[in-house]
Amino acid sequence: MKNLEKWIIALIFGSLFPLSLGLLSVTIWMLFDKSESRPLIYLAIGLLTGILIDVKFLKGWIRQRYHLPIWIIALIYLVYNVFVYGFFMGLPVFNMFLGLLAGYYFGNRICFNKVKSECYPKLISQVSMFSGLIMTLVCVSSGFLALVDFGAAGMIENVLGLKFEVTNLMMWGIVLVGGVLLILATILLTRITMIKTIKFYSR
Repeated sequence: MKNLEKWIIALIFGSLFPLSLGLLSVTIWMLFDKSESRPLIYLAIGLLTGILIDVKFLKGWIRQRYHLPIWIIALIYLVYNVFVYGFFMGLPVFNMFLGLLAGYYFGNRICFNKVKSECYPKLISQVSMFSGLIMTLVCVSSGFLALVDFGAAGMIENVLGLKFEVTNLMMWGIVLVGGVLLILATILLTRITMIKTIKFYSR
């Protein structure tokens, strides 16, 4: 299981710079170049730069994975939320599952650093609330786009095969109720995963 845990952390840390720099390079191409013959060149440069950074630093990051400053871990979590949000074109449902990674990482971090058991409840609540806060930002952004985009209601009608018109009031209901449920689900997933991880690795 320890090897599996290292592979998961290596995948999370190791994907960060190639994905980030690849996306940044393509964005630079879109803003300043736009030549149809060069987007793959920009993408390759970004990915290669990220891979080179991994070759240089990844082993050290993995060794220090549970001693890295909390703000760095929080930033990584935020960046991955942006990736997932963009990949699924603003649909926030899949961001919820990042709570699993947050709970798994911090559960392992607590066990690795031999944190006293009386500190568990406070730390579990802090991490769960943080993942819920990020999910709140995601839902607010997604909800705003859904409410100002008049085509969103039609898309819901087509996807679900509805025979009636989705009104603005219905859209507000979907955004508010759906958002609250996703936030609560993210908090719960993070909390449960963290508790299960702590119990497993502290045996």
